[in-house]
Amino acid sequence: MSKLCAFGMCLLLVLLAGCASAGSTPAAVGEAELAPPEQALPATDAVPGWAQAEAPRTYDRDTLYDFMDGAADLYFTYAFERLAVADYQGPGGGAVRVEIYRTSTPDDAYGLFTYNAYGEPFDLGVEGRQSESGLAFWQGYSCVLITARNAVDGATLRAFGQAVSAALPAGGTVPQIVASLPPEGLVPGSARFFREQMALDNFLWLGPENVLGLGPDVEGVVATYELDAGRATLLVVAFPNAARAQDARQGLEGAGVADLVIADTAGSTLGAVFGQIGASPAAELLDRALAAANQN
Repeated sequence: MSKLCAFGMCLLLVLLAGCASAGSTPAAVGEAELAPPEQALPATDAVPGWAQAEAPRTYDRDTLYDFMDGAADLYFTYAFERLAVADYQGPGGGAVRVEIYRTSTPDDAYGLFTYNAYGEPFDLGVEGRQSESGLAFWQGYSCVLITARNAVDGATLRAFGQAVSAALPAGGTVPQIVASLPPEGLVPGSARFFREQMALDNFLWLGPENVLGLGPDVEGVVATYELDAGRATLLVVAFPNAARAQDARQGLEGAGVADLVIADTAGSTLGAVFGQIGASPAAELLDRALAAANQN
């Protein structure tokens, strides 16, 4: 082969490689590529008249205990990765704290929100709630808690929330297991998403043992229903396979939980109803829940 031909073939290979690289699909932006949550903390005067009281603080899985000794383990059940905190001072001695929790999935950000959210619905982020002492919302991979620490009105809390929301990536979808809950009789704001027993224990006590075999590979929701027959608690848990769901049902039925009315499985999903209601309305609610959960 002549030197000219060899040079031409090399040039062709370089051009082809460059075209393949240019034409390849770029990787989707993942959680690791998101800006750190501290960048969404409002700067001084982002809310007029309010200034950061000190430099913001950040915590990861190794240092979260320094911020919430005794409660960090529960936050780890929601795939916690990073926390950014800033305290603010305002007119009349007012004080506000902003906490932005980053999780490894949007579902876990939603779950952390449901663990902390109380009060009335508020249109902020994907979903928000506001009480007299603070507000909470979730958006993308973040759960945001804003607390009034002294002499703060609701309008100021909302202004802080809007400033944080505007600085975070938009979007977020409620976990499918939550979206599938039967709407009839569901008490608004009562759904709580979880993966592990430590989180479930705060909403529904099944005893000291992990009778359901919960873990990071599980998705669950517990919600309150107001039915004609009375008030009931619905539990729905999606397991990786049907065998795990069957084991969970046997464990639950053998645990002697006083308020358990009925439990059943459909494929890899376990459902159970608790409360002081009859077997017939409990079975009707459970059938609706299992059918909806297995439609997707």
